[in-house]
Amino acid sequence: MNADELRLIPLGGLGEIGMNCLALEQGQDIVVIDCGVTFPSVDNGSDILHPRFDYLLERRDRVRGIVITHGHEDHIGAIPYLLDEIDVPVWAPAHAMGLIKLRLGEWQFDLDALPLKTTHVGQTFRVGSFEFEPIRVTHSIADATALAIKTAAGTIVHTGDFKLDDHPADGELTDEARLRELGDEGVRLLLSDSTNVDARGTAASEREVGDELAQIVEGAETRVIIGIFASNVQRLLHLGDIAMRTGRRIVLLGRSVMNHVRVATSVGRLRWPSDLVVAPDVGQQMPRREVMVIASGTQAETQAALARLSTGEHPRFKLDEGDLVVFSSRTIPGNDRAVYDLYGAFLRAGMQVVSRATHPRVHASGHAHRDEQLRMIELVRPRSFLPVHGTLHHLHRHAELARDAGVDDVLIAENGDVVTIGTDRALAKNGRVPSGRVYTLDGTAISDEVLRERTQLGRKGVLTVAIALDDRGALASAPALACYGVVGPLERDVLVRAERAVEHAVDVALKDRVRPEELVEAARLAARRVIDAHTGQKPYVLVSVLREDRR
Repeated sequence: MNADELRLIPLGGLGEIGMNCLALEQGQDIVVIDCGVTFPSVDNGSDILHPRFDYLLERRDRVRGIVITHGHEDHIGAIPYLLDEIDVPVWAPAHAMGLIKLRLGEWQFDLDALPLKTTHVGQTFRVGSFEFEPIRVTHSIADATALAIKTAAGTIVHTGDFKLDDHPADGELTDEARLRELGDEGVRLLLSDSTNVDARGTAASEREVGDELAQIVEGAETRVIIGIFASNVQRLLHLGDIAMRTGRRIVLLGRSVMNHVRVATSVGRLRWPSDLVVAPDVGQQMPRREVMVIASGTQAETQAALARLSTGEHPRFKLDEGDLVVFSSRTIPGNDRAVYDLYGAFLRAGMQVVSRATHPRVHASGHAHRDEQLRMIELVRPRSFLPVHGTLHHLHRHAELARDAGVDDVLIAENGDVVTIGTDRALAKNGRVPSGRVYTLDGTAISDEVLRERTQLGRKGVLTVAIALDDRGALASAPALACYGVVGPLERDVLVRAERAVEHAVDVALKDRVRPEELVEAARLAARRVIDAHTGQKPYVLVSVLREDRR
């Protein structure tokens, strides 16, 4: 490695939406920018996915720390998984740090023993040989930052998630002046959020959302239930103001909403009057015209507050016919059917439903649209450009935008690529490192073998074969077969034929005195052949052999 060489190794977030994690390496130092999770798109018994950390764990003595841009789960959610393997400091803005401490506390980490360091915009700090300066950016969560990083190759700017909103609810605008100053000083490389590159123009302002929600709530004569992304503190600020103006009390439903309100309040980002929020049982007894419910679960998560409200199964709060349900959110691609089913459940129960489909301004993205992304490039004027945070399609589109803006050195990379850059050397790919996703359930990793087995079970179904042998090693009774999830005309007579085939195969195997594993394989193949012949399906066959105790 040359003295002025910087290596960038994306472990998550490039080639996908979410699970953002980027390693920067120079000399003997490695620093991790963001450490996020994503969520499964199929039901395989997992609940959280985090990046593979092989590259970092193999170099654990060189990892100097983790630096966080903001507090969304796709940027902080994997911190407990990494800290469970290596002991390194974590730097994060105050709001993100509050959320990180909450998560680490759930993992039973000793918070007093961890080197957790709060960052502040405009105040530089060093991590190994890197120097960081957090810069204020507007996003849908409080305390979001971009990062200016002094490296051996020169200054790089990482935007984090951002938008250029002139009227954010918290009044904290993206610091365009500082970004322009950095551009004047010279920026070697810009890494910029690609999420909304397909959206033309600029993102709607949060003030427009606040005005729309205010109009809806003011016109409602019954309860209003607002579904939001729990982390959207900008939206919470508006909703608090609207509740106070309309004489309503707020009921919070959903663990994630309550956690985010608690953390935002503790760091001074949310300053609601102490009597604004009431307990669900108190809100249930109040006149409906005086209640605003803020609930999580806008993506139709089955155990979330909104889903349980729609079926009347929420243990602490019940809705009534005529109540107004507002989805102040977008539908994440892939969740469309489930979300429309949730709308239907509320409508079926006699409630009114408002969403972006009926009122487009009830939600605004926290990510920059195409014109804002162009503006970022024009402010920073980088010599080189690497798009981040997006699928391969998004990265290509963002790369085109940078080239059209006059940036000559543009590179597209995906998770696992090793990207290098020097003071005067262009961006280049130099090899690959292990990357991918680790599926987990309740914090425990699920092995690839288990995931393959679950996939097979879901696709093919399962056939169980039970074989009982007596104390002489002969069949004590006919084999017993049962099937689950096997597609096709699998009638009782087919199972009877399969049982006979297994019985014959076992008899032959016993006469040949085969090894136990060979007996199991003979039974498995015999059953599977019969099922395949009659249904065209090859289910997963599970054989168990029971032997009588000779004692």
